[in-house]
Amino acid sequence: MTVRKIMAGAAVWLLAAFVGSSLFLYVSPTLEAHFAPVLSDQRAEVILREPGRVCWKWTWHKARYAQPTVVAWSLIVAGTAVEYPAVVARRRDGEVIKDIRTASLGPGSNELCAKIPVELDNVKDLMIRGQANYAVPHGFWTIWQDLPALAVPPL
Repeated sequence: MTVRKIMAGAAVWLLAAFVGSSLFLYVSPTLEAHFAPVLSDQRAEVILREPGRVCWKWTWHKARYAQPTVVAWSLIVAGTAVEYPAVVARRRDGEVIKDIRTASLGPGSNELCAKIPVELDNVKDLMIRGQANYAVPHGFWTIWQDLPALAVPPL
């Protein structure tokens, strides 16, 4: 074999390894989140709507062990590109959710409230959407999971 053939073969294998590992690290978390979600049977239903605030009950079934790293909620005006970060607090004590705790396996629920800015309070087609990021036990990556979207009823 000539040196050129060896160099060409090494370059091809190096490129294949780079592309393969990149695809593995990109596709694997997506597949894991789809086929083995942390939370299943999620529901959200509005329990209180008043000026400047909406409260809802979020129920879920935690199917496997994982530590939440981030839980983020957004206010969205349907059909537009408007997305506003929501400040979410527990309904029972008004404590803003900043220290995320791990729920035990099995069914769970929490009552949450979000402040609605004055500019968005009377907007129809307002929604709340959430996402959670979980550190999974194997430690290779984290997975994102969508939380149930909630239509905010008009005043």
